[in-house]
Amino acid sequence: MVRVDEDRFATVDEFVAEESYVIGVQTATTNYFVAEELVGEERLVAYDGFGFAVQALIAGDVDAVVMDDVAGQGYVGVNAESVVLLEEALSEEQLGFIFPLDSDLVEPFNAALASMEEDGTLLEINNKWLGSGESEEEE
Repeated sequence: MVRVDEDRFATVDEFVAEESYVIGVQTATTNYFVAEELVGEERLVAYDGFGFAVQALIAGDVDAVVMDDVAGQGYVGVNAESVVLLEEALSEEQLGFIFPLDSDLVEPFNAALASMEEDGTLLEINNKWLGSGESEEEE
């Protein structure tokens, strides 16, 4: 994520090449480790939450923020006049739900997800709340 008026870099490689640029990131997340691998710990500013990192970006305290795409879309939705997501993905990680070992909920949960995927409900929810850009007829 970068500020909407960012014109110093347009790609991750351009960002990495300029050693004065710093990344805001949330501590104790996989995003922290992705950013650390990208530019090194000395170029990171760690925050307790992504909201703080986004506000630091808007204020100009950091040059970019690394976060999950879904969370980023939400912050862009609320701050569209201030921030945008770069097109380039830094990593590909799947998100999931955690259940206790041998939970009776796993099978019905998976069945419900499969049903929602099959009947288009997941796509509809994604389009409505996450703005995926997938084409679907408007109601």
